[in-house]
Amino acid sequence: MEVTKTTTGFRRLATASAFASLFVFALSNTVTPASLYEIGRFYHASDSQLSWLFRIPMMGFFVAVLLAGRYADKRGKMPMLTVGCAFIAVGAGLFAAAQSFIVAVIGALLMGMGGGFSECAAMAAVADLYDSSKRTAMLNGAQISFAVGAVAAPLAIAKLLHSGMDWRLGYIGTAIFCVVGAVLAGSAWSARQEKPQAQEHHGDWRHLVKDRMVLLLSLGILLYVGAESGQGSWIALYFKKGLQAAGPVAAASVAFFWAGIGAGRFAATWTSRRLSNYALICISLAFAAICQAALLVVHSPVVGLATVPLLGFGLAPVWPTILSCAGDEHPMQSGTVFGIVVAAGSLGAAIFPPTVGQVADAVGLRHALWICFILLAVNFGVFLRLWIGKRKGTAVV
Repeated sequence: MEVTKTTTGFRRLATASAFASLFVFALSNTVTPASLYEIGRFYHASDSQLSWLFRIPMMGFFVAVLLAGRYADKRGKMPMLTVGCAFIAVGAGLFAAAQSFIVAVIGALLMGMGGGFSECAAMAAVADLYDSSKRTAMLNGAQISFAVGAVAAPLAIAKLLHSGMDWRLGYIGTAIFCVVGAVLAGSAWSARQEKPQAQEHHGDWRHLVKDRMVLLLSLGILLYVGAESGQGSWIALYFKKGLQAAGPVAAASVAFFWAGIGAGRFAATWTSRRLSNYALICISLAFAAICQAALLVVHSPVVGLATVPLLGFGLAPVWPTILSCAGDEHPMQSGTVFGIVVAAGSLGAAIFPPTVGQVADAVGLRHALWICFILLAVNFGVFLRLWIGKRKGTAVV
């Protein structure tokens, strides 16, 4: 897809499709953490068993995102968005109907695969549609739509619980929104105006997995996602068990977290025009690490709710800005390079939330969540080195 060869109407439709796909992916990504306490009670599952609801979907996400990246470069991003929304719809519907934990895990797997198709293709599409002067701002803007969905799902779950209604209605609503997203992406696909750049660029994808900067950015996003999903996946349970919050308040904590992320990404559409990408990432990671530590030392749910959006605000710019850096490195193979970097992120989500759950069974959830702080501190060191190297114009070793 080339910016100079797409009509304004198609660019708007493709952008809307990408934003909508991220919105429905966010619904699927946060409806489970917000419902985790109720899911555990319904299926009589321990924290370790519940961790499979994070590990299995991320395995599916990992496989799907690698396939989606390469295919999107060859055939286009819009087909992948359509398929992704369809997978999430089927998975959410299956989860809602599941009477056994195994079936629920299968539904979560399909949702994870759909997320892999959608996330990679949506971000690569936005990167292709806008030039480097607007790319970081638009990628942060795209992630605002994700944040809106990530706020909407837990608020809906909190409302359902407060009203005494079934938490599974959240999955039914997710499936309905995904059908709408699939129709919108399908209409962009049917316009036939997308021209995949891999049709003109025949570079070997294998060199990308050996590229030093791609590997470092992949490491950075793995550590970031490990911290973000490690805290985000268990935040409702932390408020319920660790801070003794009421059920609806615990569910709403996920919304507070993602509201902070949404606000941070909105702010990043402005700050990204005034700071270098690496400076923005370093500042964000440092602030997030401070807020992460603060959340884990407080004992009041009120203070916790005040701290959570600040943590989200700090984390917010990191994901889209890392992807912008990756797009700048290999603009003619955006789908493939995004697939590699996002796949690394999925490994972080597959490894660290389950690890937090397993450690929590041994030492308690509050102590286990310090893993997230360690990940943020290490990641700050990685990007500080990259920032210094970029400022000096030296190669990164």
